Amino acid sequence: MPKESLKDKLEGNELDLSLNNLDTVPVKDLAAIPKATRLDLSCNQLTSLPDNFPSLTHLVKIDLSKNRLTELPENFGNLQNLQHLDLLGNQLVLLPISFYKLTKLKWLDLKDNPLQADLRKIAGDCLDENQCKKCATQVLKYLRDCNSELERLKQKKLKEEREEKKRLQAEEEAEKEKVRQERKQKKNANKKKKDDTTAKEDVYSPVKKPETKTISNGNGKSATRPKNTGTKSKMSWFSILALFFAVFGIIIGSLYTVCQENKNELCEQYWKPAETQTRVFLANMKTNSQELMKRSSETLSGYYDKYMGKKTTEQKKSQEDSRTKPTENTEKPGKKERAHT
Repeated sequence: MPKESLKDKLEGNELDLSLNNLDTVPVKDLAAIPKATRLDLSCNQLTSLPDNFPSLTHLVKIDLSKNRLTELPENFGNLQNLQHLDLLGNQLVLLPISFYKLTKLKWLDLKDNPLQADLRKIAGDCLDENQCKKCATQVLKYLRDCNSELERLKQKKLKEEREEKKRLQAEEEAEKEKVRQERKQKKNANKKKKDDTTAKEDVYSPVKKPETKTISNGNGKSATRPKNTGTKSKMSWFSILALFFAVFGIIIGSLYTVCQENKNELCEQYWKPAETQTRVFLANMKTNSQELMKRSSETLSGYYDKYMGKKTTEQKKSQEDSRTKPTENTEKPGKKERAHT
């Protein structure tokens, strides 16, 4: 509808657009005439109002009677200056919750609408001026209570959602803690099993390996040798010599016994020289036994050091001494043999 035609219908502060078969409201054109605080849209073909209709906040009185409105915009409560509202003869079932914001509303007519039972009971009959004023007061209170209940339910729902979220988080943390404990128990069990296995191995394998000593072979490389090697080798040589002397003594003793009992030509021919040589040998062995053991030990030690690639200054000196002593020892047995003969 042209703006000029709207101004033609303006009388004072009232704009009469009734009986124009309007199926929509020219909100932009109406907003351009802020002087028109009273708007009559009755007896048209309106089924709904535009969403921007509540932007006409300068309106004080609105007549929407005898249209075919089925609902009002959700933000209808933004018309905060509205004091008089006529909705007679429409198809309204409910009013928007924001309706409670119309705190300046003093007059309301809801007759001949298929209102919801509770709302119809609150609205009353609206047969006269007083009932319409009462209708405005009662409906505003009712919708205010509905809004409070909705807010309470909304807060309750939000609280339940927060509690549910906390519960889920607690369950998730509990599950994570359970997994951590299971891993810890499994780790402890594996450690205990390993310790038990090690303990069993120690029980069934009590013999320890001989301690070894790391030495250098002179080539920049290291080698190992067991401790007390010299002592063990000396003991083995002592055992061999003791066994040799024992066997030798048994043989000589047997021959001596036989020849003492049976003095024949064989004994005279073979035993006497053998006896003499044996006596000389035993005397020499008695004199040189310690020297022989010393030489044997030095020889073994020298062989070992030569094999390992290491000779000390003391060992060289002992080898030089060992070269001079044999000559002295070889002279002594000859003198003793001549003295004996």
